[in-house]
Amino acid sequence: MEFGIWNFEMSAAYPEITIAGQSPARQSLAGGSSARHLPAKQRSSRPRRSLFVWLAPIQAICVFTVLAIVGGGQILRGWILTSLLFLMALPLAVSLEAGLLAMILFEPFRGLIRRIQYLIVDYSQFDPIHVLTPIVALMALGMMLQRYRLNILRATPLATSVSILAAIFFVQIFNPLQGGLMIGMSGAMLILMPVCWFYFGQAVNPRFIHIAFKVIVALGMISSLYGIYQLIYGYPQFEQYWLENVEFYASIGVGHVKRPLATFTSAEEWGRYIAMGTLIAFGFGASASRLLNRAGWFVCGAMLSTVLLFTGQRTAIFGLLLGVACLVLLGARGMRGVAMRLTIMLIPLVLIMVIAKPPAEDDMWSREESDKVGTLLSHTQRGTLQPTGEESLYVRFEVWQDLITNVIPYRPLGSGAGAGSLSALKFSDNVEEMAIDNFVLVLAVAGGIPAALLFLWILGRATLFAFRQTRRATPHSSAAVTARIIAAMMPVFILNNIFGLTFSLYAVAPIGWLIIGWISAEEGRAREAN
Repeated sequence: MEFGIWNFEMSAAYPEITIAGQSPARQSLAGGSSARHLPAKQRSSRPRRSLFVWLAPIQAICVFTVLAIVGGGQILRGWILTSLLFLMALPLAVSLEAGLLAMILFEPFRGLIRRIQYLIVDYSQFDPIHVLTPIVALMALGMMLQRYRLNILRATPLATSVSILAAIFFVQIFNPLQGGLMIGMSGAMLILMPVCWFYFGQAVNPRFIHIAFKVIVALGMISSLYGIYQLIYGYPQFEQYWLENVEFYASIGVGHVKRPLATFTSAEEWGRYIAMGTLIAFGFGASASRLLNRAGWFVCGAMLSTVLLFTGQRTAIFGLLLGVACLVLLGARGMRGVAMRLTIMLIPLVLIMVIAKPPAEDDMWSREESDKVGTLLSHTQRGTLQPTGEESLYVRFEVWQDLITNVIPYRPLGSGAGAGSLSALKFSDNVEEMAIDNFVLVLAVAGGIPAALLFLWILGRATLFAFRQTRRATPHSSAAVTARIIAAMMPVFILNNIFGLTFSLYAVAPIGWLIIGWISAEEGRAREAN
C-alpha cells in the first residue's frame, strides 16, 4: 500500500460502473477515440490555432483583476469568489471525481477565506462564499442526472429513503412557519445540499474513496498548523474583526480565552474533521503491510489526536474513542478475539478513569488570559474525565426536553428547512434564541418527526450494511481496509449527530453523505452478485 497521497490518475470520463446492477450507457469523450485513429497526414493538416486564442483570455483576466482592485472591495471579492467557483467547477469537465476532489480541497479552508475577505469588505450577515460549493454540487448532480436519469434516486438499497428525505427538505424550504423564504434557503444550504453527496457516493470508484481518505488526513494536518498558530500567537487582525462582529457564537469562549478555529468556520467543524482524519490514519496504519508506512500513518494519527485535545471539543474526543474501539474490534477474528481486544482496551480506560482526577470546576476560570493552552486542556480534561459533572450537559438536556415536550409535538410535520438553525436566528425577529446542538432534533424541528425518524433509520441501516461489508471483504485487500474504516466511522456519525451538528458542518457533512452513498452502492452490488 502506498503511503503517498498524490500518486493517482483521474480518468478522463465518469467511472464506468454499475449502480446496484444497472448498467449505464457508456459515453465516449467527444473527439476521444476518433481523434486518435485519424491518419497522421490528416492530423498534421489541421490548422493550428493562433496564439492570440490562448493569450486573449489571459489578458482579459489580468485586465479584469486590475479593474476589480481599482473598483473597490465588493467588486474584488466578487472576482475572487467567481475565480474560486471556476476553479472548483472546471475539474468536472475531467471527471466527477475530479470535481468532488476540488470541493473536498476547498471546504476546510472556507472559514479562513471567509474571514480574510474582511480585509477588503465590511462584515455582513449575507456571505456569498457559502453558495460556491452548493452551485458546483448542483452542477455535478445535473451531470449525473443527464447520465443516469432518475435511476440514481432509487438505484441502491438506501437511495429511495434518502430521496424521500431530500424531498421533505425541499418542500420545507417553502414552509411559511419558519418566517420567510430566505430562512428556508439558508437552512437548505445546511441540511439539503450535503445530501447531494449521497448520489455522488453511489457513482464514484473505489480508488477515489481511498484517495479522498488520504486527502482528508493531509488537509487535517495542514489546517491544524494554522490552528496551532492561533493557539500560540492569537488571532490576526482580520479574524479579531470577525470575532467582534459575529453573532450567536458564544461557545467560542472557554474561560477567558477564545478557541482556535484553524482554517474552519467553527471549532466544532475543526474538531469533527480532525477526529475523522485521525480515525482514517489509524485505519490505514493498522492495515499497512510495510513497517515504514505503518509508522507514518500512526504518526499522523498521533499528531491529529494531540491537536484534537486543544480544540476543546469533548464530543469529538468521545467520538474518536468510539471509532478507535470499533476499528480495533472489527479487526478481530471471531468472538474470542473481540472479547480479548475489548478487555485489553477497557483495562487502561478504567485505570485512567479511577486514577486520573479531573480539574476543579473553576480551574479554567482561574487561569490568565495568556494561558490558552492550559485553559483549553483544563476544559478538555474535565469534560472528558467527568462528563456528567459538566453544567453544560444538563443545560443541553433542558433544551432537548423543552423541544421534545413544548415545540415538536405542536408542529409534528416541521416548521421549515431553516427552523431550528442559525438561519432562523439571523433572519427572523420572532425566534427565541435557543442553541439546538443535536442534529436529529434540528431535523425534527425543521422537517418534522418523519424526517428525524427517517434520518435515524438511514444511519442505522448504513451502519448495519457497513459492518456486513467488513465481513464480506477479502482480508488484507484494499476493499477490506476501506470497509473497516467506514464501518468504524458510522457509529461516530451517529454519536456526533446526537451530541452535535455533524451533518450540517460544511467540511464534514458532504463526506458523511458520500460515505453513506458508497455503503449503499456496495450493498447493492453485493445483492446483485448474490
